[in-house]
Amino acid sequence: MNDSRTLPVSRPPRHWRILLFVAIFLSGAICGAGLSAFIIHRAVRQAVARPELRVQRATRFLTRRLKLDNSQQEQTRAVLERQALEFNKLRLEVWPRVLQRLDLSEREIAALLSPAQRQKWEKMARRLRQKWLISPQDK
Repeated sequence: MNDSRTLPVSRPPRHWRILLFVAIFLSGAICGAGLSAFIIHRAVRQAVARPELRVQRATRFLTRRLKLDNSQQEQTRAVLERQALEFNKLRLEVWPRVLQRLDLSEREIAALLSPAQRQKWEKMARRLRQKWLISPQDK
């Protein structure tokens, strides 16, 4: 007997399509968030390490927002440059105290840990310092 009927093509159930859509959406959101965090982290490190960029960006921002004319723009840039120098002097004065506090915190935490945990903590603390701390001299 020859059956000329064809079997219906089965489509995945509706809930599977919805789950696939949600999975694709979430993976895009996670990738976008990671990329945003990377870009923001890099911008913050640059701003801290290079005060001349901060002055440039701040001047450009204020010029756009306040519609500064050329004279106002130059005067604003001069104020920001002068203040950047003062902020840097302040950072240089405070930096040793910041490092002392960090050292103390790291030692106090290390004292609470087992030897294995302490070794892991010291490695973590070194990486965190390298990644996040920019000394005033690192320009």
